[in-house]
Amino acid sequence: MNRRNFLGLGLGALAVSMTPTTLSAVNFRETKPKAFTAKKVDVAIQELFGTSKTIEGNVELKAPDIAENGAVIPVSVEAKSGSKVAIFQDANPEATVAVFTVPKGGIIDYGIRIKMAKTGNVTAVVEDGGKLYSATKAVKVTIGGCGG
Repeated sequence: MNRRNFLGLGLGALAVSMTPTTLSAVNFRETKPKAFTAKKVDVAIQELFGTSKTIEGNVELKAPDIAENGAVIPVSVEAKSGSKVAIFQDANPEATVAVFTVPKGGIIDYGIRIKMAKTGNVTAVVEDGGKLYSATKAVKVTIGGCGG
């Protein structure tokens, strides 16, 4: 066995041994279906978290002020800590966009692309220690992204 093969196999074995043995994900569409059919953001937050009372702060939401194309709007959410992150918007028929569970000690720095049919608000909610923290950003859409 030459040196390259040895190093390649050794690093491959190391990578395999360091991967977690169990990963779990919650399918929120199955466990909280009403959150994904809610038409209003407050109702969706209530269905997902059990309350719609949020505290402004501790969440950084980045989205463009003006989106030239509503089909591809970059949104990012950052927070120091939390156990669940959800993104909502009020421009489409369904308010809930995405929900993430955060592993203990995980870093909340998520970036996604969303669709918005028209101008509206994007809201990020982070659950941390039984409290809900939120941030909202208005996004002006110049070309509709949902079928337009």
